[in-house]
Amino acid sequence: MAKRTNISDWIDQQLTKGEYSFTLRNLHRKMPDKSDNSIKLALKRLVDKKKIISMSKGFYIIIPPTYQNLGVLPPVMFMDNLMEYLKRPYYISLLSAASLHGASHQQPQLHFVCTTLPSMRDTNKNGIQIKYVSKRNFPEYHIIQKKTDSGYVNISAPILTCLDLINYQKIIGGFNRVATVINELSEEISKSEVNSDILQLAPQTIIQRLGYLWEYECNHLELANVLFKIIKESPRSFKTYKLNPGRNLQKQINRNRWSINVNTQIEIDE
Repeated sequence: MAKRTNISDWIDQQLTKGEYSFTLRNLHRKMPDKSDNSIKLALKRLVDKKKIISMSKGFYIIIPPTYQNLGVLPPVMFMDNLMEYLKRPYYISLLSAASLHGASHQQPQLHFVCTTLPSMRDTNKNGIQIKYVSKRNFPEYHIIQKKTDSGYVNISAPILTCLDLINYQKIIGGFNRVATVINELSEEISKSEVNSDILQLAPQTIIQRLGYLWEYECNHLELANVLFKIIKESPRSFKTYKLNPGRNLQKQINRNRWSINVNTQIEIDE
């Protein structure tokens, strides 16, 4: 008679296949001989031993031995499976995306993920902290796939990351941090990537702020020139916007072609 596989052994088998997550539904399908109660008790024991973590109702991640001292698993290793389970479009965003693109200033403890409305509750479990940013108009462009140890994960391309950093500057620490990351991240952007698609990715105010930062703070004049031409050739017109929306207008105007009211001083960390 073939030996029945217990749940702990089955989970170890998933790791050997490079699988770092599983659903309760799939576990029931693989263990038809086990009752709901016995599965529930077995999972509780594994949670107590910190071998697995419940990330959402019916969805678990597996902590491999190499990560058990930390007790956490990097979200890039399970995010694709989690969001597929939740039936949500997504991409790794903001400082987390910048870090994956090699922005050395950024090794955030908080992991940022962009998805659609309705808003998702942030996650803080066993040291895994995920901040969900929800968009009404989820972008169709400039989302790329990056290979991980467990497969692939969706991540915002550098240009979309720059726009999101400006749009959500409050939750990542303000404009100095935004400018510092954009300064480094823009090294990964070619002129050909700056095209009319950008007008669909963010509001006009965000696009004008990016152009100003590229030209006057980050020394990426070539990118700024391409972006300026795109706006000029579009039906859109330049309007005056504050550089920092959380501050008052600067009365003594520092005029620039981006119509940005420079109401804050930018200091970039080198």
